[in-house]
Amino acid sequence: MAFKPAAIPFTSERTATRSELVAPAPARPLEIFLRRFTGEGTFNLLRAKSEVDAAMRDGLGTVPAAPALDDALPPEIIPSVSAGWRQDRVLAEIDQDGFAFALDPMDEPFFNRRPQKTARQQNKVDIAHRPIPARDWVHRSVWVSLGFYMYTEAAALLRLQDLPFVPKLRKIDVAGRTLYIDYVPGESLRDQAARTGAAVHDADIHKNGELRGLSPHELERREVELLDRAGAGDFRREIADLVRQINARGVAPLDIKLGNFIRGARTGRLYWFDFEICRLASQPRWEADLMLQRDLLDQMFELTARGHVVV
Repeated sequence: MAFKPAAIPFTSERTATRSELVAPAPARPLEIFLRRFTGEGTFNLLRAKSEVDAAMRDGLGTVPAAPALDDALPPEIIPSVSAGWRQDRVLAEIDQDGFAFALDPMDEPFFNRRPQKTARQQNKVDIAHRPIPARDWVHRSVWVSLGFYMYTEAAALLRLQDLPFVPKLRKIDVAGRTLYIDYVPGESLRDQAARTGAAVHDADIHKNGELRGLSPHELERREVELLDRAGAGDFRREIADLVRQINARGVAPLDIKLGNFIRGARTGRLYWFDFEICRLASQPRWEADLMLQRDLLDQMFELTARGHVVV
C-alpha cells in the first residue's frame, strides 16, 4: 500500500509490555488536550504511531523479525523473477475485488484470473519484489496523508506478529507511507461465495440493477448465504477462533467482510487480512468497539446464535 508522507512528532519514551498493549493506557495531558480540541482521530493516530515508533526503535530502525508464513508466495516461482529479472519493482496490482493483475506480460498467466480490473476505492495495494520505486506512490484522503491507516494497520500487525493466520509485516517505509507484508496466494471467502455462479464481486454487482439497490449489509448477508450454499465448511467456527486470538492481543477488527478472509492455496488455512480499520486496546473506545466488533460479526455470521463465543 502507498500513502502520502507527513511528519507527526510524537513517540513514547519506552517500549510497552504485553499487558500494557492489551490494557488501555491512561491518557497523558497532551493527549487529553488533543482529544478535546481535535477529536479522537488525532489521538488514535498518535497512540498507533507511538506503538510503531517504539517497535522500530527496539529493532534499530527495522521491523521485529516474524516467523515465516506457511502460505506466503516464494518470489522464485513467479515467471519473470525465475527468468532472472530480480530488480526491485511492482509485480502486480490488486484491484477492488481482490484480483491480481500482472504488470509484466510474462507474469499474466501466473497472476491474472479476470480479464478486467476494477479500480480500487481507497489505498493502492501492489505485489512487489522488494521495495517499490518512489514514483509509484499514490495520495489519498487527509487521514491517509497523515498516516492514520498506515500506523493503525502497522500497530495492529505488530501486535499480531506471532499469529500464524495473519500476514507478517516485513518492512515499514515511513517516508513513502508504505507497508510491506506477505502476499498469500489463495481464494477469499468472497471468491468461494462466487463459485455458486451468482454475482458477488463489485464489477458484477454494478451490472445488476436489482443488486445495486441493496444496502451494503444486505449484500454482505447475501454473500454469507451464498457461501453456505457453496459448502465452504465450518468457516464460522474458524472465524470465531481467529477473532478471539486477535482480541487477546489488543486488536478489534472493524472492517469485517468476506473479502478479508483468504484460504491459503497450499495449506487451506484461513487467513485474516486488512487491519486498516480497527481499534487498538491503547486507544479510546476499546471496550465499546470490542462490542461493536461482536455486533458486526453477529449481523454478518450469526456467531452467537450458532453457539460461537467471541467476546
